[in-house]
Amino acid sequence: MRTPVSSIKISRNKLLVALIPPIMATLIATSALAAKVDHHVALTPENSAIGNFPAQKSVILTIKSGETVSIDTGGGAGWRNPAMDPDEWLKANHVPTSIATNPALKETIEVLDKAVRYADIKNGHLLVGPINIEDAMPGDSIEIRILSVVPRIPYGTTGSSPGRSLKPLEGVKPPAHVTVFDLKRNVGMFSSGVEVPLGPFMGVMGLQPPDEDGPNRSSSPPGKFGGNLDCRELVAGTTLYLPVFAPGGRFFTGDAHAAQGDGEITGTAIETANTVTLKFILHKGKTLQMPRAETPTHYIAYGLDADLENAMQQAVDETVSYINDVTGWTGSDQALPLSSMGVDFHVTQIVDQTKGIHSMIPKKYFKFVKQSYWYKPSN
Repeated sequence: MRTPVSSIKISRNKLLVALIPPIMATLIATSALAAKVDHHVALTPENSAIGNFPAQKSVILTIKSGETVSIDTGGGAGWRNPAMDPDEWLKANHVPTSIATNPALKETIEVLDKAVRYADIKNGHLLVGPINIEDAMPGDSIEIRILSVVPRIPYGTTGSSPGRSLKPLEGVKPPAHVTVFDLKRNVGMFSSGVEVPLGPFMGVMGLQPPDEDGPNRSSSPPGKFGGNLDCRELVAGTTLYLPVFAPGGRFFTGDAHAAQGDGEITGTAIETANTVTLKFILHKGKTLQMPRAETPTHYIAYGLDADLENAMQQAVDETVSYINDVTGWTGSDQALPLSSMGVDFHVTQIVDQTKGIHSMIPKKYFKFVKQSYWYKPSN
């Protein structure tokens, strides 16, 4: 069943803009809400899953190819570990908001308290989904245009966990670092005199994993279906392409980030809550072996494996395949040397059991390929 945008939901969006800090309201009004939005998905327990992709969860929305969806996601509940009064925790960390005045925080608390834990999975990514695209079937692919990603709360947290980086964390686990945002200048205020540029994106964007992964696959390791790619390039203006493994595709998103370095070495980025606006386009019969992405200036290929060297080799193979698809070349005689002389390979993340490598393939190399892209940067 398709769900139209109702006047109630439009009114709710206006209410959210009225309740959040003025700078955030301005950002939303000039980005996510300025775009034509066909559907809005609220952050509710019924719309959420925690820590896995439950194949048994009912679809929360079905859309047509070409339609746009605005999705509210949650996060930022750093007061739960250690357990503290939320407003006291916010005040102690100099965060200029409260539970009563911030809808995203109230919604996050309700989801964490009331969402169904499928397969008795207690913790993990706070996900919203699944969303189906009409007529999508295994063997197809879905193009996901990232129209905007806007923080819903004025801060984020960055923590460390034993075993999540290259070596186990020693000593007592430190409290998460809290970074307050200056959204007018688009920076996170790490500490006095230290600022981190913001680049909001969703750590998890994926379709239902294939049947062989089981009905309740953990959301922590990414896979060929996408999922927890944790790729900092997936900001507004980027396109993600994902292969379909289940009827409808069953799209999930979550793990909202405000900024992240390649590697995500502690296991977390600046973890926050975002509203993401996405356009979904179905490509019938276009089969992909792995996720791909595209920016105004680059093509992006991925390699994923528990072994970083294997992930690198897969990224190389996928890069050759992507270049061949773009140029019409075959084999590796041209694409491989071009990759060696002019393609950058980045360590996406090393902390999600399955490690990631992504390549950045400059579009400007291909003078004979007509370049057209839906997003044009303003500068």
